[in-house]
Amino acid sequence: MGLREQIKSAKSDSEINALLQSGQKYEFASAKTKSAWKSTAKFRLAELSSLDPSQTPEKSVESKKVSKKKTK
Repeated sequence: MGLREQIKSAKSDSEINALLQSGQKYEFASAKTKSAWKSTAKFRLAELSSLDPSQTPEKSVESKKVSKKKTK
């Protein structure tokens, strides 16, 4: 299980912060990956702190790019 999945399944804010701190040790992680960890943590913290489930932020849906290659 990767760090992002661990953050998604974290049960408390202290667990999320500990996971983000452990991510600091990954010297070969790209800036994009680190940003994804922070974004996931922000979403998960909002999810955990919200008393009303309808108040959780919407998760963006990433669509896969469709190739426009011609088939022969």
